[in-house]
Amino acid sequence: MHRLILTAIGLLAATASFAAPNGGPSGCANISAIAPFTQFNYEIQLQGIWQALTDPKDPSSGLCTSCHPSETGAANLGLGDPFSYGNLVGVPSPQDPQLLRVAPGDPLGSLLFQKVNCDTPSVGQRMPPGQSLSLTQQAFIFDWIRLGAPLARLGFEDR
Repeated sequence: MHRLILTAIGLLAATASFAAPNGGPSGCANISAIAPFTQFNYEIQLQGIWQALTDPKDPSSGLCTSCHPSETGAANLGLGDPFSYGNLVGVPSPQDPQLLRVAPGDPLGSLLFQKVNCDTPSVGQRMPPGQSLSLTQQAFIFDWIRLGAPLARLGFEDR
């Protein structure tokens, strides 16, 4: 079932045909070849993505946390530990308040997934600017949102 869902999503993303506010995203990467993720540890895995990404030309820089440090940052989005979860999940985008940064259960309707997966998200630009997350990282974020954006320590026990 998960493979079917990801295949359908991949086809939709590849053709950029899914609808979203402001005309919808385009130029989205196909993540359907990545096996579904089922277990998450937000504090280590997703927080680690925000903190580990660096510019290859400047290893001391943070591609996410250089613009979105600690509690606040660009677009009032801080991805610093422990603020990122509370700044993402269920929070309206200041660029379009009808669009949530992360809409639990709805990755295609979540601005975060659009921003890391599509060349042209519904609003703003692809993140991080001039770079991209790996397809595996994109698929991980997709599945985390699809499964309700759990804040889990060892699985789903925190939900």
